[in-house]
Amino acid sequence: MAYMPVAFTPSDETSSDDLYGVLPPVVLPMTPDGEVDSPSLQSLVSHLVAAGVHGLWANGATGEFYALDGELRAEVVRQCVKAAAGRVPVVAHVGDTSTRLAVRHAREAIAAGAAFVSVLPPYFVGFGQEELKRHYRSIARAVGGPVLAYHLPQFIPATLTIDSIVELTVEGVLCGAKDSGSNMVWFRQLQRRLRAAGVSLPCLTGGSSVADLGYLLGAAGSVSSTGNLTPGHLVRQYEAARAGEWALVLAMQEQSEDLIELLNPPGTSPGPGLTATVYKYVLARQGRIDCDLSAAPLTQLSTENRRHLDEHVLPAVDRLESPTGDRT
Repeated sequence: MAYMPVAFTPSDETSSDDLYGVLPPVVLPMTPDGEVDSPSLQSLVSHLVAAGVHGLWANGATGEFYALDGELRAEVVRQCVKAAAGRVPVVAHVGDTSTRLAVRHAREAIAAGAAFVSVLPPYFVGFGQEELKRHYRSIARAVGGPVLAYHLPQFIPATLTIDSIVELTVEGVLCGAKDSGSNMVWFRQLQRRLRAAGVSLPCLTGGSSVADLGYLLGAAGSVSSTGNLTPGHLVRQYEAARAGEWALVLAMQEQSEDLIELLNPPGTSPGPGLTATVYKYVLARQGRIDCDLSAAPLTQLSTENRRHLDEHVLPAVDRLESPTGDRT
């Protein structure tokens, strides 16, 4: 059964009921000297909210969190919260290599106005389950409330198991989970185990290519990077899923897949760095942001790559963002 949300109402009592729908992992516009381009970020966020998204995901992989120090992370959250203006919740990713650093990011994110914090497992060292559970408990205790687990096993193999997620949910440590592994067998098993334990946990899918499958399996929403480019299309897909129009949901996913294939210019290798660079170029060409630069040492797009995006991606985005484009 699909997760049934209520409308977001900003307050000191924000709950997991506010975790639903389309939450784009916001691209981070940068100035030529590598600082946060606040006017462009606010402009992009305002556009996403106007398109109907249900939340914002700040400092995710698409937002190049790995290139930001703590001060810049907090600034990104502040700017997202300012532009959202209470209309949708902001989820701030706060993961880092240690509990101490993650706690610091989490406290700063909450102080900056984030409604929720999400936490990748500490990376580089392969921690065990008891260590990981202690990590999440410490962060929840530090911010005075539950947090979201962030599952990204292709980059961080030492991650929470399904058993650990269920245990932490029962304890009240977790208020949600984001699965960016795109393993729908794993996602199905997580849903089954949560139901068997008698607990409710809003689960979000992170892979742009599995939004439809996630909704079918009961996902509360999706954190699809393509939401930066086609927020309206993804919102309409989510609404179709809530209405049980599964043929339309699948057809719209196929349209998203056509776009996703075009987003990888010939001769490039897919990955978070390419995603950020490509999206920034498209957003700059649309006039959504001022500069398409990504954080060093990422290589910027070649002239040939840019031509490919101009000729193929920009028209495809325009088609999908047309209110009738996803029904043709």
